[in-house]
Amino acid sequence: DPEEPQVAPFAPMPKGYQFVPKGDVYITRSCRIKTHQAGQTLYVVVNKTKKVTGLRCPKRIYDEVVKESKATATKRAEAVAKRDNVISDKFEETLMQLFPKCPRDRIPQILQHALQKHSGRVGRTSMLDLEEKVRLAVRAHIRHRHTQYDTMLRSGMSREEARKQVIQGIIDVEKEWG
Repeated sequence: DPEEPQVAPFAPMPKGYQFVPKGDVYITRSCRIKTHQAGQTLYVVVNKTKKVTGLRCPKRIYDEVVKESKATATKRAEAVAKRDNVISDKFEETLMQLFPKCPRDRIPQILQHALQKHSGRVGRTSMLDLEEKVRLAVRAHIRHRHTQYDTMLRSGMSREEARKQVIQGIIDVEKEWG
C-alpha cells in the first residue's frame, strides 16, 4: 500500500512521529484511520521476517487516540460484555435445543471452554453456523470428559488413532443427550 510503506524497526523515526506497538486494536485502528484522514503517511513497522510489530503515526494523532481510548474504555468494555453475553445466551439456547438431555451441570463447562476468547476454539469462529459450532463444542467436551481420549494421547497414541477409537463413545453420548 503506497500510503502505508513498510519500514524496519531501526529505520530513522520521521520527525513528529510515534511508534505504536501492535496489541491494542482500538489504538492501532484509530491511529491508522486518523492518519489517513489527515492525509499523512502511516508507516507499518515490520521485522526481518516481515511480521508486523507496530505502526508509526504522527505523535499528535497518537496522543489524541490514547486520550479517546481512556475516555471510552469503560463504555467499550460494557459493549463487549453485552455482546459476549448475547453470544453465550444464543450458544446455550442452541445447545439445549440440540441436546435437551445434556446434564445441566455440563453446560457452563461447555460454554466456557468453547467461547474462550483468542483461543482459536470452535465457539468463536465466524466460519461455521451456530448449530455446527454447538455440535462441535459438545463433541469436543464429550471427547475430553467422557472418553479415554486424553489418556490415549498421553500414552503416545496419535491424535488420529485416538479419535478413531473414541468416536463410537462420543456418538453414544450425543444420542443419549439428544
